[in-house]
Amino acid sequence: MTGLYDRLGRHIHYLRVAVTDRCNFRCQYCMPPEGVEWLEHTDILRYEELVRLIKAFAGLGVDKVRITGGEPLVRKGLLPFLRQVTRIPGIKEVGLTTNGSLLEEYALSLKQAGVGRINVSLDTLQRERFIRMTGQDRLDRVLAGIKKAHQAALTPVKINMVVMKGVNSDEIADMAAFALQNDYQVRFIEYMPFSTGQDYLFTAAEMKQQLVAAGFTKLVPQLGVSCPAKIYHVPESRGSIGFITPVSQHFCSSCNRIRLTPDGYLKPCLLSNEEYSLRERLRSGASDQQLLAQIKQVVWNKPQQQYFLKGQKGDRGMSRIGG
Repeated sequence: MTGLYDRLGRHIHYLRVAVTDRCNFRCQYCMPPEGVEWLEHTDILRYEELVRLIKAFAGLGVDKVRITGGEPLVRKGLLPFLRQVTRIPGIKEVGLTTNGSLLEEYALSLKQAGVGRINVSLDTLQRERFIRMTGQDRLDRVLAGIKKAHQAALTPVKINMVVMKGVNSDEIADMAAFALQNDYQVRFIEYMPFSTGQDYLFTAAEMKQQLVAAGFTKLVPQLGVSCPAKIYHVPESRGSIGFITPVSQHFCSSCNRIRLTPDGYLKPCLLSNEEYSLRERLRSGASDQQLLAQIKQVVWNKPQQQYFLKGQKGDRGMSRIGG
């Protein structure tokens, strides 16, 4: 059996790489309420260190990479780095997750660098609500960036909406209509509390009920796709609707991914406190074989399930993990 597998037989071939913890938004479910203390510059992995690690993962069979943050587009030198990543042998797909505020400027350059797909985090279509949720008056810029990404063929453009009960849970039908009218894919994501105690959970079942009540009665399941999102198509539209259910219907048994934090920790599970420093290994002169051995060991011991199922909370907020 070739490739990277854990002890439960899950095939791990998807690496999410956070290149920075910095962001120009202050989304309440991502940033800690008491304020942000950015990582020191020296703690962030350098681009050459990231390239070395991604090459190691590719050598073990990882073929899909997604670049995240923070907001990855705020880090200087990102485009040359992306060009290096897209040329690594074995890497078949490179995507990027962004808040969209800088996407109008960078969309075409991202496409030219070899990025295949864009995910945009957008939790509301209402300007005043957007300002409250992000701390910035940039909704128009985000919408322009999404349009530009579509024009640049970074398709399908995926819009990630974290649905929070009593905050934006009344906008599900509006966001679905927006996506379908513009041939985007909207993915409604259940709120994950991480280290906060606030319960904003609005389940996918409740989301579907709201969509049906709004007239979205012809949702056709997309078959044969292996990803956390359950995707539905609507007749007469090239857009689609998806649901990601980490809380109500977890997908631990089919998880195929692993994460690298901006400060160089390998997290085998987003919703687990287990993490292992690759930065220390890199900077202490570890050989490629030693790095490969540690990666394989971490993957082999990937947790069977996430900590929400055990009633636990996370030690890191989302901004320190990567989207």
